[in-house]
Amino acid sequence: MDAEQKKVAGYARNLTVASKILASLACILLFAMMLLTFSDVLGRYVFLSPLPAAYEVISLMMPGIIFCALPHTVLREANVTVDLFDTLIPMRLMKLQGAMVNLVSATALGLMTWRLGVKAHEDRFYETITDELLLQIWPFGVGMAAMSGVATIAAIVNACTYFFDQNSCKALPE
Repeated sequence: MDAEQKKVAGYARNLTVASKILASLACILLFAMMLLTFSDVLGRYVFLSPLPAAYEVISLMMPGIIFCALPHTVLREANVTVDLFDTLIPMRLMKLQGAMVNLVSATALGLMTWRLGVKAHEDRFYETITDELLLQIWPFGVGMAAMSGVATIAAIVNACTYFFDQNSCKALPE
């Protein structure tokens, strides 16, 4: 293994730890959202008193779940794929295909990161707040942009792994 391969492998290992932490945070947020929804429904139908602003809190938790899980999903290449033509692609081109797919993903994620950052900046400039709790929106946008940025880096690391790893077509071992 040469120096470039060791460098890419080191980045991948560091990203794996970070992505697992973020995936765990997504699980915690999902569990909290489930408890909040249960409490809201129980309060609404049993006590005739729903939780105030539960809908707003849940709508803020949903992007948190999605964007915390995104880097882990990208790094593990665990997204939904359609492999209609994979049997037709020669084995020697599989690594190139994997690298190109990850580069296209990195480009799309990079654009998404940029637009989320612009939107967060606008929300801060115009002091956009939520309806009920009067929370500022921009910190949530910054968080989504940051998680999208980590996912972009994960896609780039996957592409580099395909380019530099001589042993397999899989970006990272399970």
